[in-house]
Amino acid sequence: MRKTLPILVAVVTVGFLGACGASGGSDNASSDKAATTTAAPKEETTTTTTEADNDTVEVAAWADDFCGNFSAWLDEIQSASSDVASKVTPGDIESAKTAIADLFGTASDATQTLISELEAGGAPDIEDGDQLVDDLIEKFQAFDDAAQKAKSETEGLASDDISTFQSEADQLTTTFQDEVNKVADSFTEIDQKYQSSELNAEIKKACNF
Repeated sequence: MRKTLPILVAVVTVGFLGACGASGGSDNASSDKAATTTAAPKEETTTTTTEADNDTVEVAAWADDFCGNFSAWLDEIQSASSDVASKVTPGDIESAKTAIADLFGTASDATQTLISELEAGGAPDIEDGDQLVDDLIEKFQAFDDAAQKAKSETEGLASDDISTFQSEADQLTTTFQDEVNKVADSFTEIDQKYQSSELNAEIKKACNF
């Protein structure tokens, strides 16, 4: 899977930054308008690693399932990113906070779904395939942790001044980008650790991103 996952996680990050940057609202508008919706609190989710005796799965079948699940994850996050601007009332800071926080919440929920699918999907029939799945779960959990942290910090942003809000939102999304870049870079470690030409070939064939 060399280079594939780091690039795709980076694409997701760009989608976040574009969405959050577009949601700052217009200047010279009142910030006192109340939001019509609020972000629902997210329950803490704990993930578990795969069991060592999980059934192994034929490499091509595992790659097909993984790529399908990964594609659905990517589509959900990109769709949520593109919807942010439509949920923001110009000049209404609270609606911007809600839209951005909901975006991070959607990313977290989608990532937990992907992790559950990885846990249920078995391991590819390669050397240390079960450990590969555990490592993937660990990296996606790190992405989820970053999304949950960003959601919480977004909800805590001050809303009494639009310029301050925009500045703090920009700083928050930059911090999120830095954290996610670290996660993306860590996938290189997985590529180096599990150098299966068969798996790489099947991933390349199955993943149409």
